[in-house]
Amino acid sequence: MTTLVTPAVPGPSQGGPQSMPPGGAPSLQPGLLPGSVPPDVPTAGRPRGWWRRNAVWLVLLPVAIVVATGASSFRVWAFWWPAGVHYESQRVSLGEPAHLASEYLDMGFDVPERANTTVLRELDATVTGVERVDELPAPSYGDPVPIPEGSVAYEVQLHFAAELQTDLSLCSIALVADDGTRYGEASPDVLGNSNRCSLPDADGFVSEQPEWDVSSFVLADPDAAIEQVRLSFGGPDYLTVELP
Repeated sequence: MTTLVTPAVPGPSQGGPQSMPPGGAPSLQPGLLPGSVPPDVPTAGRPRGWWRRNAVWLVLLPVAIVVATGASSFRVWAFWWPAGVHYESQRVSLGEPAHLASEYLDMGFDVPERANTTVLRELDATVTGVERVDELPAPSYGDPVPIPEGSVAYEVQLHFAAELQTDLSLCSIALVADDGTRYGEASPDVLGNSNRCSLPDADGFVSEQPEWDVSSFVLADPDAAIEQVRLSFGGPDYLTVELP
């Protein structure tokens, strides 16, 4: 009778390969069950560089910059353009009437029923005269205002015509010199009037008469050559009146 003997399979041990007694099981790596196949040992390779690890984000970065720049540009336009005078809508001569029409968002301060509505403001404006004066008239409130040293004063005379309760807020009357310098854009004016297009005793910032005349006083440099009057109501458009 012939007896078959299974050869022993050496297993890992600290003392090197050992023989296995007949009929014994082959030695296994810790954590492996009999009959399981040991996993492949990963081969050590060169680690990926920073550029390869971030390749996707580097591709998306220019797109993100373009989107962010476009959004910022829109916000700048939305807030900067309507808040200043940037566009000349008309140009007339001294004494020539001009019809102004522009839309604005009414907050309802003077006419509550127009609150939070878009209103079309229409009025006729005529600059009837621009004269240099030696002194300023007495203001409606407070003490007389002297002309500051190193400045001269101009009186700008205007005639308006509009429907009753036409909004006149944010009215600006400025003088423009030959070098482009603008005088008088700040509000209130030198006499403390908060609205240059309203009568001094007006109640609120809406028209109370179908026609009225106002005078606005503007300080300028003594050497300034005044060539134009600029009239606006908050922007972005304005009326230019050429002086002779």
